[in-house]
Amino acid sequence: GGLATATQAEAAKDTVIIYDASGSMWGQIDNVSKVEIARDVMTNLINKWDNSTHLGLVAYGHRSKGDCADIETLVEPGPLDKTKFIKTINDINPKGKTPISASLQHAAELLSYRDSQASVVLISDGIETCNADPCAVAKQLAAQGVNFTAHVVGFDIESDDHASLACIAENTGGLFVPA
Repeated sequence: GGLATATQAEAAKDTVIIYDASGSMWGQIDNVSKVEIARDVMTNLINKWDNSTHLGLVAYGHRSKGDCADIETLVEPGPLDKTKFIKTINDINPKGKTPISASLQHAAELLSYRDSQASVVLISDGIETCNADPCAVAKQLAAQGVNFTAHVVGFDIESDDHASLACIAENTGGLFVPA
């Protein structure tokens, strides 16, 4: 009994999804808005998610147009209520800027990344628009954290933008996946 429980505790690490709700998410890929694609991707992801993993949700750019501080924790990392989580995502209306670096920092803090394993999944369609360097921030978080990993799901990004998102994953030992 005891050993199994300890193993499960190690396996259960908290994850925060960072959702890009910047205005560009209304752009289209093959006549479908990126918002709709992101909702589908997220719904599939959440439905497959292991219930033992605590999941949180942070969104940016969803409340105002030009505000780089528009970052909000919508779901605290905790036991996953799939229906509620998906509804929360579907209710987000993209509007604003893309503060990727500050969002990474926000999610890392939310996960107490200095003291425990922390994983972040960034769902984004583009580059930082708030005068910061996400690659450097990712590297710093990986250096300061116990075991900080950022995975990136990139939408419809030009090859230059691709590199600026891919390095977030590379610098933390995470995966970069084009959506």
